[in-house]
Amino acid sequence: MTSDTAWPTDVAWKRLESPDATPTRGEFRVFDTGISSSNGNVLLAIDGSGLRHLLVPTSDAFEAAHDRRSGGVHLVTRLLLDGSGQHQYIDLACQKEHLNAAFGHMADEVLADLGKNTDDAFQTCRRTLQRWRELMDREVSPVMSTEAMCGLFGELWHVRAIAELDPSATHIWQGPRGARHDFSARGIALEVKTTLSHSHWRLRIHGLTQLEAPADASLFLCALRLELNGAAGSTLPELVGQILELGVDRHEFVTMLAAAGYQLRDQVHYEQFRFEVLDMRLHEVVDRFPRLTTADFGASGLPSGVTEIDYTVNLDATTPLKRTDLDGLLAALVANSRNPDVLAAKPSF
Repeated sequence: MTSDTAWPTDVAWKRLESPDATPTRGEFRVFDTGISSSNGNVLLAIDGSGLRHLLVPTSDAFEAAHDRRSGGVHLVTRLLLDGSGQHQYIDLACQKEHLNAAFGHMADEVLADLGKNTDDAFQTCRRTLQRWRELMDREVSPVMSTEAMCGLFGELWHVRAIAELDPSATHIWQGPRGARHDFSARGIALEVKTTLSHSHWRLRIHGLTQLEAPADASLFLCALRLELNGAAGSTLPELVGQILELGVDRHEFVTMLAAAGYQLRDQVHYEQFRFEVLDMRLHEVVDRFPRLTTADFGASGLPSGVTEIDYTVNLDATTPLKRTDLDGLLAALVANSRNPDVLAAKPSF
């Protein structure tokens, strides 16, 4: 028999990490999720080192099993002693403090599956661990620069708008995977740029392909003018939380954040920086748009000894589309991502 979790798990972790919390299962502080099985309720727990665990009660006859292939998360069985005696649990256990936040999202996914069926809890945990394994083996990385935070904020600003249209369409976001453009679906590509300047629309372009449209596709550029620590702005953690609340695939989204250089463990650092969108300009990158592409250098390509070109474009010399056209563009991206085998829809501006 199952039930929904009694509390959102982020509330559970905060309560467990409170200095006033005391151990309630031997060396563990535990929180009852309200998800029940024939052997008892599923628990969230924190050990004496501050590491997170998901504990699923199992029968004493369950044969001990383990999966320690990941350095970041182990899946084992263990015996725990409480006031009613000794009981066996399946323990999905975080091994590194810097992975606690990511582990919390993985635990959310496990709990969602257990809320539907607890019959084979060990395999449920193992399947989810396998899905998250690569992400959970990542080591600590440095925090992002201000420039990188601005760039990620601009991309997430669009991810949120896409998730509001369709939470399953966030795979349109391709930038962190090393794709040529930040967002793409059949027939449409979108590049996002940000600036903190209040006086001009000059944007740094990296390479000759960033403003080169894919074959048989239209390319658009959306530029956001941001203000750092604006009173009405949002932090990256706030934006990340809003996107997660829209029901996107947690594993896919957290993986993309990590690829972009954003680690959940650094949330406290990123809460110091608030970004407000002051203005936005949308352009279709057509023949007369200011840019450099591989075609500008002919068949011979770049001059000998030149391996990379970055340059600056000035959008003040161009006429933007209407601000409301962005809604139609994002809707077309989502529509084309749902039907990749049909003729691509193009926004009509």
